[in-house]
Amino acid sequence: MGEVLADRYELIAPLGRGGMGQVWEARDRRLGGRRVAVKLLTDDQMAAHGDSTELLRRFTREASVTAGLQHPGVPAVHDAGPYAGGLYLVMELVEGRSLADLVDAHGPLPVGWAAAIAAQVCAVLAIAHDRGLVHRDIKPQNLMLTRDGTVKVLDFGVATVLEAGPGLTRITHTGAVIGTPAYMAPEQLRGERPGPRTDLYALGCVLYEMLSGGPVFAATTAHAMIAKHLQETPAPLHRTDLNPELHWLVRQLLAKDPAQRPGSAREVYERLLPYVGEATRLGDIDPVGGASSAIHTYARILVRLSGTTASTAAPQNPYAAYSAASTAGHGGAYGGYPQHVPGTMPAGAARPQRSFGRLLRHLLWTLPSALGLGFFNWIGFLYVGLRHQNKGWLASAVVYMLLSVGLLGLIVSIPEETHPLDGVAAGYLFLMWFGGFFHSMVVAVQRLRLLDRDPPPVPYTAYR
Repeated sequence: MGEVLADRYELIAPLGRGGMGQVWEARDRRLGGRRVAVKLLTDDQMAAHGDSTELLRRFTREASVTAGLQHPGVPAVHDAGPYAGGLYLVMELVEGRSLADLVDAHGPLPVGWAAAIAAQVCAVLAIAHDRGLVHRDIKPQNLMLTRDGTVKVLDFGVATVLEAGPGLTRITHTGAVIGTPAYMAPEQLRGERPGPRTDLYALGCVLYEMLSGGPVFAATTAHAMIAKHLQETPAPLHRTDLNPELHWLVRQLLAKDPAQRPGSAREVYERLLPYVGEATRLGDIDPVGGASSAIHTYARILVRLSGTTASTAAPQNPYAAYSAASTAGHGGAYGGYPQHVPGTMPAGAARPQRSFGRLLRHLLWTLPSALGLGFFNWIGFLYVGLRHQNKGWLASAVVYMLLSVGLLGLIVSIPEETHPLDGVAAGYLFLMWFGGFFHSMVVAVQRLRLLDRDPPPVPYTAYR
């Protein structure tokens, strides 16, 4: 028989060790042998820690914060208290796998799975943010998947509050950097006060990793990792089954400026929901087999009561299935999973605001047509054609270049004794200017719609 805490919890086997203590599987002897997880903060650990007071505060904070959230995506807290060797926290035992282990085993996850996992994290973050809490350490190691596909968000021990309220006080000083560098937002790395969008950046890192099979940035030192998050732009995701709207959402989540990220976890949830579709097993994670679990049976009734459908209808995936060859390095684990990738912007997706400054900035390319008297139409069309890899606009640039050469040749051929521009040349010049400017305005409208819908096109490189 193992050690017994508080004359109740019998320790069975260690589950892991983290920065704030050991985690054990235990048996609750008072309630029929119920299996639970017990986190221990021992006196020896506090003595070895540089700031035992801070460690104690985080441990008690995790107990109070986690108990207060009461969400299916957060492990339930059953008990907490002191024992002869320190403090203990008794929580729901989550049986499953961490997202980190899942990505390591399977590489890039199917789009439907990645969207489903990220959306569940958003559901938890929405509740936490509503309560004024910022998790600050969202990462694959802190996300557990149960065997029916439910995501549990772990470790609220480093959570901070936006505004102190009853029973919640700040536990870190301004300028303290808390979190894991590979998933930390630039403002967090600079020691600035975190906010809800700080968690959304970390979620963007996790979503990117699920879709690519690797982290946003790779570095051999923490200093190098921090520099990349502060300065570098992530490489584009290279997947033939990845809808541009979803790619654009990932890029928004990873924006360096918090103001350029989505406004809330609820917004991200709504934008992810259309990509969540029926999925088959992912290793030992089987949502179909777990459809009769308690949470699933309750959820089905609540969905019907609310008058909504269980999933968001969407058009068929217009993209080719991800080839088996692209995931051969991961044992072909990807190839057999059905995808649900709509071809339209998800309902509720935030589009860039068409402010006057934005309109002006994206109309600058039309200046050669407006001011060049028809000679320089080709410059603007060449720019937008290359920028968006649009063959039609590139063809227009070639045509306008040939017309400009022809107009120049016509003007040069006019005899010196005649008017600088005879009737034919003047008419030709007017048509070139007016026609080119009108054409550029039509393309400008098309381009603004394209910028609203898709991320800016960039050269794609294979992600290994």
